[in-house]
Amino acid sequence: MSAPFQPKPSPEQGMFGRLFGRIHRDALLAETETLLAEADDWADVTRDEVAAIEAKYGATLKEAVLNDAMMLVSRAAADMTSQQTVEGGAARLRRLAAALGFAAEAETIVLAKARGALAEAAQHLIADDDLTDDERAAYAAAADACGVTQDAAAAMLSAAVEWRMGQEIAFAVADDRLTADEEARIDALGHALHARLEIDDSTRDRLARAKKLWQVEQGELPDVASPIALPGTERCLYAGYGQALEPRSRGRQSFVHSYGAGDIVLTTKRIIFNGGDKNIAFRLNTLVDFRAYDDGVEVRKATGKPLTFALGQKDEWFARIFERARRDAD
Repeated sequence: MSAPFQPKPSPEQGMFGRLFGRIHRDALLAETETLLAEADDWADVTRDEVAAIEAKYGATLKEAVLNDAMMLVSRAAADMTSQQTVEGGAARLRRLAAALGFAAEAETIVLAKARGALAEAAQHLIADDDLTDDERAAYAAAADACGVTQDAAAAMLSAAVEWRMGQEIAFAVADDRLTADEEARIDALGHALHARLEIDDSTRDRLARAKKLWQVEQGELPDVASPIALPGTERCLYAGYGQALEPRSRGRQSFVHSYGAGDIVLTTKRIIFNGGDKNIAFRLNTLVDFRAYDDGVEVRKATGKPLTFALGQKDEWFARIFERARRDAD
């Protein structure tokens, strides 16, 4: 495995070098690389072999050409695949650095290569959307062999899992809706990958909104607590507070009569006003027309005056829920 190195001819030492014994840095570096290139395996080159070259020039690689010599380690690291790195490559790089005489200085290069390889390995490990205990143990062992701490390795594996979970969530809510099947798939993936996902507030809100939007449009409308007693055949879908308003006229004068303030309750069968001067209930399947807004709904039956259930405050979900309840009540 001497592919990253090539034999280098030693340049002649110049006149001043001969006269004053100046170290020929290029020759020292060239002879060292030639040694690595001609070895059956550069990782088997020993410190004694390199030291013999250094003695010839009266200086060490670390003293004379550290930055250039560090590039030898970098080239060896770049020549390795991630798989080779986690399968003993990091140890080989450390042997090379030790042979060259600057193990401590090259550790930054080795760790950077090892961490990059482990990060890539983590992606491959979860590519099948599963992460077994045996795989987690093998990953921990590979990290240990690379000289990467278990905390750092766990963080890289968690980052890969979070990335995959983020992908699944983004795909699920791309249409701003989260179906029951999509939610189940996200949950199953999280269990398979042993995910301990910290979801930010923005993502949590988006998931909740997407789930509710799907429920309102196509799923089962969720129940809410009712402020009034309901028969067992009805479920409360919305509860608010407001007024019941009715148009009236006296002579040529038109005005709106309020029955006062009270609870406004939407169930699977009725829209109800409870309180004020009068309790009122309209069955949804008897309505011939309605206009729903985010602050209430105007309903009309075949006979009689229209009635408006006006909420005390706007709610972006009210109109959607009313329209769905009315559709299901037919």
